[in-house]
Amino acid sequence: MRAAQRTLLSSYPHSLKHSSILCRGVVFSRVLQEKMSPYVLLTALFTIPLAGAEKEEVQLVCAGKEFHLPVYSTSRTVTFTPDPEGPRRVLLDKTMVRDPRFEWTRDKMLVLREVSHRDQGLYAIKLSSGFTDEAVRLIVSECIKSYRRNYGENFEHNIPENGSLLEFSPREAPSEAMPIVVWNRTDPGTGDPGRGRLLRGGKFWVAERVTQVDQGNYTLRDPQGRVLSRSTLTVRGERRNITRG
Repeated sequence: MRAAQRTLLSSYPHSLKHSSILCRGVVFSRVLQEKMSPYVLLTALFTIPLAGAEKEEVQLVCAGKEFHLPVYSTSRTVTFTPDPEGPRRVLLDKTMVRDPRFEWTRDKMLVLREVSHRDQGLYAIKLSSGFTDEAVRLIVSECIKSYRRNYGENFEHNIPENGSLLEFSPREAPSEAMPIVVWNRTDPGTGDPGRGRLLRGGKFWVAERVTQVDQGNYTLRDPQGRVLSRSTLTVRGERRNITRG
């Protein structure tokens, strides 16, 4: 049992404001972001009344990122209850994983490689007696970084070393439409050169002289297809006919 309250916060490039809320004698440390970053992985831990458990940990994870649940033992059972309320199901029975989307690691960690909104809910780690040792409430956020550009300005998208694929979903496209590949590290010929190109030593993908056709969502993926970042572009100004050279 770990009764000590702790707060974990991953590295975050922007300044943060911290505030505390006192509610029914329980202090909840809240982190308020000045700017949303696609790389943020925010974890807050607070003590609340929970049947059979000493504490409930709350983790806010960006959609498409990984979720790690430390179990610490090979004799535990992990259950999941969706949020909003749904039927509870078993994810892990000792070392037997019951959901193929999850992995059991050598360091006794239950890992979900790509989080989606359906994974939001309560994860309970139970002893063989059925007593809930720890509980983690997962909250899934889109974590989309917003950019605004004026007509004719350039839009730059950072490309990290592990970046492999940049997808674009136009704002007016139907939800079922497949995204457009605008850059592919392993197969540059599959990208759309009319929408942008790599500049500055290959560290940035740049759309030059943007118009409203460049508005939409941009998703950067690693070589395994996992989401590295999500961003959205809004172009301000009147409609004009700007031809890229």
